[in-house]
Amino acid sequence: MSLDDLIRQRLDAIYDPCSVAAGKPKGLLEMGLVLGWAFTAPGRLKVRFCMTFTGCTMAPHFMEAARESLETLPGVSAVETELDTGFLWTPDRMRA
Repeated sequence: MSLDDLIRQRLDAIYDPCSVAAGKPKGLLEMGLVLGWAFTAPGRLKVRFCMTFTGCTMAPHFMEAARESLETLPGVSAVETELDTGFLWTPDRMRA
């Protein structure tokens, strides 16, 4: 399994809190909350997220969970998470 596959697997294993509250748990990728990731230096991973609405207070929690999970992957020594508050999430970002 490639490192990108492992990253996808880890991100989708973290559930969006609002989907859990609605009784339909969905991972961060499935919800469309992950805008992308890239290595900024050897071992240093940066992940960009968005949120479902501007007033979301849960984003810091799922971002921290992602950071903690991704830092344990082989080849990853540090993870930086970033919230793109200018990105407008819409339901069409969700995977079927």
